[in-house]
Parts: sequence; C-alpha cells; structure tokens
Amino acid sequence: MLRKILTWSLLVLLVLIAGVAVATMLRQHLTYDAPYPNIKASADPVLIERGKHIVLVSHGCAQCHSSVQNIDSVLKSGGEPSLAGAKRVDTPFGTIFTTNLTPDASTGIGRMTDAEIARVLRYGVKSNGEAVLPFMQGQDMSDEDLTAVVSYLRTLKPVANQVPAHEFTWLGKFARAFVLKPTLPAPGKSQL
Repeated sequence: MLRKILTWSLLVLLVLIAGVAVATMLRQHLTYDAPYPNIKASADPVLIERGKHIVLVSHGCAQCHSSVQNIDSVLKSGGEPSLAGAKRVDTPFGTIFTTNLTPDASTGIGRMTDAEIARVLRYGVKSNGEAVLPFMQGQDMSDEDLTAVVSYLRTLKPVANQVPAHEFTWLGKFARAFVLKPTLPAPGKSQL
C-alpha cells in the first residue's frame, strides 16, 4: 500500500514538474500592449543637456549601458562614456547583457521611433511587445524628461556593437514566464 502511494505521488510530482517546465517555455515571449507616449526628439541644446544629465548622472543609465570600468571617474573628469552596451551582468537568473543605446541602425536604437524608446523607458515594453528586464528607472519620468532623454540619445555617435542575447537559467526562465511584468498604466488612466 505504501509503495503504491509513493509511486502515485512520484508520478503526480513528475507530471507537475513537466507541466511547469512546458508552461515556462511557452511563456518566454509574452507580449503586452502599452501605449506609445507622444514623444518627439528635439534639437534644443538645453533639453539635450538635460537629457545628458538624466542619462549619465541622475538615472545612472551609463552605469549599466557602458562597458567602461571606472565610470564614475570618467564622469567626474567630464568624460562621456560610450553607451554601446554589452556589459555582462551575472545573476542567479542568468547572464544579462545590456542594450546598445547608441543610434546605430543595426545594433542599437537607430531603427526605433522616439515613441518606441519612450515606451520602453516608461512602461518597460519593447517594440515587439515583450517586457524588458525591470532595472530601468524611467517609469516616473515626465514627458519633458522623456523628451530630453530621447533627444540626448539621438545625438550620440552610432556605435556598431552587437550585444549577445541574455542567457537565462531555469530560475530566470521561470521568473521571465511568471514574474516579469511591465509597468502598465491602470485601465482608463493616463500615465503622467
């Protein structure tokens, strides 16, 4: 009798594990519908300088999207680090590689519209509808700050730098399937 209970328990456990594994793999590319903020890059030097400050200083984008080792030293000396991404970040969820934020059309954000960039920053949703990893700090930015950031990014020198794909562990794939959600506005409410 005990042997029968153990056999059935093991069988149920294996079916549950297989079900979770299949569900995890099927949910790797979930898409979300997020609005596109009405943002258009500006050539206003004051706005571009504000965007530069947001990206390099106040929101710390350069800390992740630059492969420069001593980023704080570069910033303190007035340098402007490349934002070509590909910085490797090892986590229990897998190996993450940061995005190329330069306007390179092949490997960066050059093909994205201003509104697509703003949507990633505000809602965490990529052009293809998939959620980005939740490390960015753009959700609370006003339209003016988003415009400043996009305007600054458009002034960067394009850098061709093919960023490797993320390498998720099973824990990372599970989190991506069931935990990762973009910051979407409540139905019927506008953001900022």
